[in-house]
Amino acid sequence: MKRSLLRGLSTLLLAATFFISASTPLYADVEIQELSKVFDKFTVGGEVNIFYRYDSNPWFGTDMSNINPGFDSDTDSSYGETFSRVRFTATKDIGWAGLSGQFAPYFAETIGQDFYGVYDNDEKIGIDQAWLKFSKIAGTNLDLTLGRQDIKLEKWFVVGDGEDQGAANWLYFHSSFPFAVRLDGDFGAVKGSLFYADAGDYVKDWTDLFAGGPEEGVTLTGLNLHWDISEKMFIYSGVFNKNEDSATNGGVGNEDDTTAFDIGVDITFAGLQLEGEYVHEIGDTGISGNADRDADAFFASATYRFDTAMAPYVRGMYVSFSGDDPTTTDNEEYDPMFFDFQSWNHWIIGELVGEAQLPNQNKNDFILEAGFSPMEPMTISLMYIKHTLEEKNTSVYGPVSSDDWANEWNLFVDWPIGDHLFASTCLGVVSPDDAAKEVFGNDDAFFAQLFLNFSF
Repeated sequence: MKRSLLRGLSTLLLAATFFISASTPLYADVEIQELSKVFDKFTVGGEVNIFYRYDSNPWFGTDMSNINPGFDSDTDSSYGETFSRVRFTATKDIGWAGLSGQFAPYFAETIGQDFYGVYDNDEKIGIDQAWLKFSKIAGTNLDLTLGRQDIKLEKWFVVGDGEDQGAANWLYFHSSFPFAVRLDGDFGAVKGSLFYADAGDYVKDWTDLFAGGPEEGVTLTGLNLHWDISEKMFIYSGVFNKNEDSATNGGVGNEDDTTAFDIGVDITFAGLQLEGEYVHEIGDTGISGNADRDADAFFASATYRFDTAMAPYVRGMYVSFSGDDPTTTDNEEYDPMFFDFQSWNHWIIGELVGEAQLPNQNKNDFILEAGFSPMEPMTISLMYIKHTLEEKNTSVYGPVSSDDWANEWNLFVDWPIGDHLFASTCLGVVSPDDAAKEVFGNDDAFFAQLFLNFSF
C-alpha cells in the first residue's frame, strides 16, 4: 500500500508538470517537410495520459484480497496509470486511389494495485495502429482499409473495442483489432460499412480475467448501414456475427457463435435530443449443453439543452442488458460484444459499479444527469445512477435475494485547457443496496480521481 501511494504521488507530480507545460506552444500532428519528396504528406503526433485515483471501500468493505487473492489485504486503494502513444501518418496519391497509412506504438502502465482487482504494477508495450487505407478507389465512393485498425460504429454500443490493452484498465485507449479488412461506402445520405475483424484472444470484460482467461480465437464479421434522413435525424442498423474457436475456454463456457441484430435512432427537435438503440442476439453459447442464446440490450435517452447562459442541460437515460432466466432452456444472458467507452456513462455505466463490479450483462441502469458550463469550454456535470440486476438468481456473484445493487453519485469537472491539454476530475459516492450488501458489505464507497491528457 505504501509503495502504491508513493507511486501515486509521483504520478500527481508528473501530472502537475504537464499541467504547467500547457503554456508552451505545441502543434498537433507536426508535418515532416523533409519527407515531402517521398510522400504527399507525413505527420507525427501523439499523446500522454495520466490518471490517479483514490478509493475508500470500493468493494463496500470487502478487502482487495477477497477480490484477487494475489493483492494486498486492504479495503482502500490508491494507484495511478499512464498511457502514451505516438503515431506516424503518411499519405500519397497513387492515381487510382489515395493511399494513406499509420503506425502507432503505445505504452500502458498500472502503478500500484488498481481497485478493479486486476493489475498490480503491470505494464504493456504494444502496437495500437498499423494500417493502409485506399480512398476513393478508381474514382468511386469506396474506401478500403487493411491491417490493425479501430472499428468504432455509430454510438459504440455494439462495436467499438477490439482488443484487451494489457494494463491501465481505466486509461483504456487502445481499442484496435489486431487485423481487419473494412470497406466503407459514402453515398451522401446513405453510408455503409462492411468488415471482417480478427480479435485474437479477446477479453470481453474483467470477469473473463477471473474465469479462466480471455475468449479464444474470436472473429467478428459485420455490416452497418446509416441513413441521414435530415440534418437533425438519422437511423442506423447492422448485423454482426461473433465467432469463437473454443467454447470451453479454461473450463468456462463462452459463446461459440453469436449474431447481433442492431437498430438505432437519433432525433433532435430544437433543444431536445432523443436517442435509442436496440440489440437482439441469437446463437450458441457453449453454456449448459450449448444452449441457444436469446438475449437483448437497449438504451433510451432524452437530453434537453437550454438556450441560455452557461449552457445548462438535463438528461434521463435507461440502459438494459438481459440476464439468463434459470427457468428456461435458452440462455438469455446478453453478450456485451465489442462495446467501448464513448463518454461518461456511455457505455461504462458508473465510475465504480460499472467500472469494476457489474459487467454489461444482467443489469438495468437508470441515469439522471444535469450539467452546465460556468466558463467556456469547462463543463460541470452531476450524475445519479440506480443500479439493479435483471435476474437476481443468475448474478455474476451467484444468486442473491434482491435485484437492488447500488445507488451511485458522480460529480465531473471536464476542462479542455487550450488546444493540447484536457483535465478531468471526478468525485463519487456509492451506497450499496441489498444485493451488494449480501455479496460484499454494508460500507459506503468513496472515490476521487484526476485525469490529464496532453496531446501533440
